[in-house]
Amino acid sequence: MKKSIYKALPYLLLVLVIASAGAVLEGYLSITMMDTIDMAVSGNRDMFNKEAIKLLLLALSLLPVNVLLAVGKGLYKRKAIVSAKVNYVSRIFKKNINEFQRDNNAKYVSTLTNDVNTIETNYIDGIYEIILGVVYFIVGIIVIAYVSPLSLALGLGIGFVSTLVSILLNKPIQKHQAQRSELYEGYTSYIKEVLSAFHIIKANNLNEKVKNDFFNKSNAIQQKGYIIDQISTFIFSLQNLNMMISLFALLGITSYMAIKGSLTLGGVILIVNNMEKIIVPIMRFGEWLPKILSTKKLFEKIENTMENQDNYEETIVLEKFNHTIEFNNVSFGYENGDVLNNINLSLKKGEKYLVIGPSGGGKSTLLKLLRKYFSPKDGEILIDKANLKDVTKGSYFKHISNIEQQVFLFEDTLRNNITLYKDFSEEDINIAIERAGLKSFVQSLPQGLDTMIYDNGKNISGGEKSRVAIARGLLQKTDIIFLDEAFSSLDSKIAKEIENTILSLEGITVVNVSHVVFEDTKTKYDNVYVVKNKGVYSV
Repeated sequence: MKKSIYKALPYLLLVLVIASAGAVLEGYLSITMMDTIDMAVSGNRDMFNKEAIKLLLLALSLLPVNVLLAVGKGLYKRKAIVSAKVNYVSRIFKKNINEFQRDNNAKYVSTLTNDVNTIETNYIDGIYEIILGVVYFIVGIIVIAYVSPLSLALGLGIGFVSTLVSILLNKPIQKHQAQRSELYEGYTSYIKEVLSAFHIIKANNLNEKVKNDFFNKSNAIQQKGYIIDQISTFIFSLQNLNMMISLFALLGITSYMAIKGSLTLGGVILIVNNMEKIIVPIMRFGEWLPKILSTKKLFEKIENTMENQDNYEETIVLEKFNHTIEFNNVSFGYENGDVLNNINLSLKKGEKYLVIGPSGGGKSTLLKLLRKYFSPKDGEILIDKANLKDVTKGSYFKHISNIEQQVFLFEDTLRNNITLYKDFSEEDINIAIERAGLKSFVQSLPQGLDTMIYDNGKNISGGEKSRVAIARGLLQKTDIIFLDEAFSSLDSKIAKEIENTILSLEGITVVNVSHVVFEDTKTKYDNVYVVKNKGVYSV
């Protein structure tokens, strides 16, 4: 993610150029102010008027520079944040499906909200403030050195002490920032679960328990934030103390130099005024450096969430499915033991297969292996004699359609939910709608296919959602269709009609995993398999 933030580098360079111009103008303004004061003290009226006019023009020129600096900062932050978020989301979708499903989604939600917000506040803003501070620090050094090298030495001493304090004290903040990120992850997961179980909580009078749990989790996060703020305040207080002592010392030294005649009144004012350009950047550095360093563990954590544990290199691009998918002595299991053992199976191009079996018997696992969500622990799955493990996911997924019981609908039109944002002819869309049993439903809608679907389909029934999923699968015109309990939300008459339509598709391989079995359609399958006791048996 950190590399994606570097895409904002051109905007940061723009900020650097504008800030440099502003700092140079302010430095020149300070020198002009010194000359103006000295001319006033000496009684040279002509020179005073000349310097005063120059001073006014310089002050007015700072306005457009500061406006441009604000615009540059906005462009830099926008590019950095958008690049970071887009990079994170794109890398999430490069995760292996099984590894993503194994994780809690709250981890990713928490990163995109809480962690990215912390990175924006501490890292992106921090880099901007540090760069701005460095520019003004350099100009302040040059201006003070122009008048008094001794005063410059004192300012550099302040910088060294402040930086050392910041580096020594940043490690505790790093640790607590990482811990707060973990707390936010759990907090996000908890909120997601509570909202999903709203009806259960209300029906079983669990409001008080939820309120107490919410309080405890919220309090833990706020307590961790309180600790981080305490450490940051302690560091900042040390910086302030150091600055105040140094500033008083500087005032004493420059005042003594003025009394001795080695420094003019204008020089004293210039040094005191420009010491701010050294002190403030150092204070910023001391304040922002721990924040920037504290994001190190956060970046590491984010990188870990985006990495696939299985990095097997896929080398075969599947151009077309022509013959068979074969299981040769395939075994697979999860952490708690094997689910399938020594499976031998052959699925031929264009044939239709029904997969049944008891709940927990391994039907879904068999389907996940066919979908390439998992690879076998032992044995191999071959597609047209090529090992499916070696086939790239992108090329394989182009040949399969998945019709599932759990249907996700985008908050968009019915048309886009059926086509999934791909271009199809009206004829093809209408054929898919009719075959999926959606025709009368679409005709009943005032806006037809342009009707909006809201909040994952809350404004349509579960059966209609299932038919949308079936229409999607039929419209893709793929070589293979996998159905996972696709008919469970439909009444038997409609389910039979759609099943008959799917079974009549020529040249399409169909694998229907279902506990809904109709005797009058069962005989139309080329084979029926029962998955139980870690095996697959033909009936």
